Amino acid sequence: MNPSKQLAPAGLLSIAVAFGFARYGYGLFVPEFREDFGLSTEALGFIAAGAYASYLAALLATGALVARVGPRPLVVIGGLSAAGGMLMIALAQNTILLVIGVILAATSPGWAWAPFSDAVARMISPDIQSRTLSIITTGTTFGILVAGPAALVAGGAWRGAWIAFAVVAIAVTVWDAFLLPSGPHQKDDEDDAAEQPELKPRWFIGSSSTRLFAVAASFGFGGTVYWTYAVDLISDAGGFAESAGPIFWAVVGAAGIAGVATGDVMYRLGLRRSLVGILLALGIATLVLGAAPMSLLALGMSSVLFGASFMAMSSLLVTWNSIVFPNQPGTGFSATQTFLALGTISGPAVMGVFGGRIGMETAFIVTGILVLLTVFVKPQEDVDSAEND
Repeated sequence: MNPSKQLAPAGLLSIAVAFGFARYGYGLFVPEFREDFGLSTEALGFIAAGAYASYLAALLATGALVARVGPRPLVVIGGLSAAGGMLMIALAQNTILLVIGVILAATSPGWAWAPFSDAVARMISPDIQSRTLSIITTGTTFGILVAGPAALVAGGAWRGAWIAFAVVAIAVTVWDAFLLPSGPHQKDDEDDAAEQPELKPRWFIGSSSTRLFAVAASFGFGGTVYWTYAVDLISDAGGFAESAGPIFWAVVGAAGIAGVATGDVMYRLGLRRSLVGILLALGIATLVLGAAPMSLLALGMSSVLFGASFMAMSSLLVTWNSIVFPNQPGTGFSATQTFLALGTISGPAVMGVFGGRIGMETAFIVTGILVLLTVFVKPQEDVDSAEND
């Protein structure tokens, strides 16, 4: 098969492993971790915050390296981090090993996500790059869609699920190692090379990039609170079978398949209207779950809205980033992900402490309101990347 035709499925599976298993899998198994390791709500939040801090560290390293070494080495490091971290989680007999495994696995998307922007720029024709990026980013939803049923089948034998996740990570990493390009991106002519901006801090400062970063930070804050505590909130609410959490997770993943169409939706509706619609859905999903965690109708509404809007926002950020930073999409997206990571680090830590003292239901309501406030950030419809050059 032509390497360019392999990129979308390989990227989708890589993101499924990095996000669906290695990063968000932690939230799916929070009830088991709480019980087996005797962890409090605050401790669970700080572990999640530490994991996202390691994700940020990997992002910063990726931003510095991707233009020099190319996508392949960084994606392979991400895959090996996912496999190693998930194996440690599976074998952990104490809290220290669990924390190390969670933190190592969480670096995986930091290494792997941004380089696929460069891989698409190198391997895919411009007319289908947005669609390819949307497909790759939506890998998260397929990972979650698999993780939910895996947790349901595993039941109390949750360690077996993590071993299976690690095996998949190794297989996908081998595929990436043979498929992806490495080394600096060689331009077709000297004029193209001359157009590359010098990577200074001012390159990232501009009206359009500031708006992008603000939305990314809010998205990271709200999304991570949901991923970390949603299953635990449902479990604590009572009235549902133990299978409720994994089923809820699978519904979130299934709804996220809608993210594949994000590129086409943006083309029809424009960036501004697409962003407002996604933020409204994210905020309402979080509010509804906090307001009525014991209601089956609320759980269904929240899971569908969150799954679809979360994956759509992930795809939107990739596409928006490629508009704002067309010359260095991988490096630009590392900057975007840095702000997203700042939100993800603060979200579970702040709301974990808040929820532990006042109640996680209230924490979800407050988080939903914060996300809804982001609709007042209005991006330019046609972003002029020159202001960031």
